[in-house]
Amino acid sequence: MQRETGGKKIKLKTVVLGLFILLVVYLIVIGVLIYGFGVDNQLTKKTSAYIPYPVAFWGKNIITEDKLKSQLNSARMFYENQDFSDMGMRVDFATEDGKKRLKIKEKNILNKLIENQLIENEAKKRGIIIKQEDISQAVSRKMQEYGSEDYLKENLKKLYGWNLSDFEENIVKPDMYKEKLFDNIKKSDSSMAAAKDKIDLVLRELNEKKKFTDVVEKYSEGESAKSGGELGWFTQSEMLPEIAQVVFELKKGDRSGIIESSLGYHIVAVEDKKIENRTEKVQLKQIFVRTDNFSDWLSRYVKTFNIQIISRNVYWNKTDGQVEFKNKELKDFEDNLEKNSPGDISVLF
Repeated sequence: MQRETGGKKIKLKTVVLGLFILLVVYLIVIGVLIYGFGVDNQLTKKTSAYIPYPVAFWGKNIITEDKLKSQLNSARMFYENQDFSDMGMRVDFATEDGKKRLKIKEKNILNKLIENQLIENEAKKRGIIIKQEDISQAVSRKMQEYGSEDYLKENLKKLYGWNLSDFEENIVKPDMYKEKLFDNIKKSDSSMAAAKDKIDLVLRELNEKKKFTDVVEKYSEGESAKSGGELGWFTQSEMLPEIAQVVFELKKGDRSGIIESSLGYHIVAVEDKKIENRTEKVQLKQIFVRTDNFSDWLSRYVKTFNIQIISRNVYWNKTDGQVEFKNKELKDFEDNLEKNSPGDISVLF
């Protein structure tokens, strides 16, 4: 009896070991199909949904094949489920050029996923934690913009195949971390702090009734500084939204306070206003202090990381801090994308 029991234990171990070996071989084969041949079929999709095959990693961070493909499918769904014919534009990913454009989308999405993770990591290092309740409140505000929860859910499902949780994870949370991190950087970065101190000093001198043109000459930066701060005439649509929102509420002869834009800090004076072709226009002059924007900071920051990419198509260019194509044909196609794809809406955004 003891020998029989011992034999059963050996057989059971053999079966378990055999199954384990088969599983390992299966996972290796799927990995070869994904990484070696770029196969994207139902078998590889279902497997990578359960097994976190990495497409990019650094430290403890992993961007999985499943997450990349999921977001690529959502992007493709967005373009293909809408009718752009009224705009005289089209989308066609089935052609050879279309397949190349889809590869470009995939590369750009991978870059974005890496950036989002780096931003979240840096934010958390600085003590910035975004709770689920914060995300839910932000989504509630989005719902008010779109009209109703049902309307938002319906459009997310129709356009991207997303539910509300997907929207929170893919859009709302990354945007919130980006915004809060940049707020923190503006307070801690020496050059940005110096720019804020400079524009504060400008405002104090203007409040002390010093001449606008004198303050321009003393402090202002950029091209407008060469002409005494003169900018010329503008309609609302021709201006940065942050500035337009303020100056079109001002009267002739009024001056704004400090306006922060994506370019830096502005103090704007309205010299004149008129209606031309039934459109309101304003004549402006400004004092401008340039600052880095978030893209400038992020561009420098990502270059400090050595990201490992597992792909036959792309690699991490540490010098430029971004994912790039290995294939020269794809790289050349991307460089001439608008020329190669006239009238295709998918090359615009």
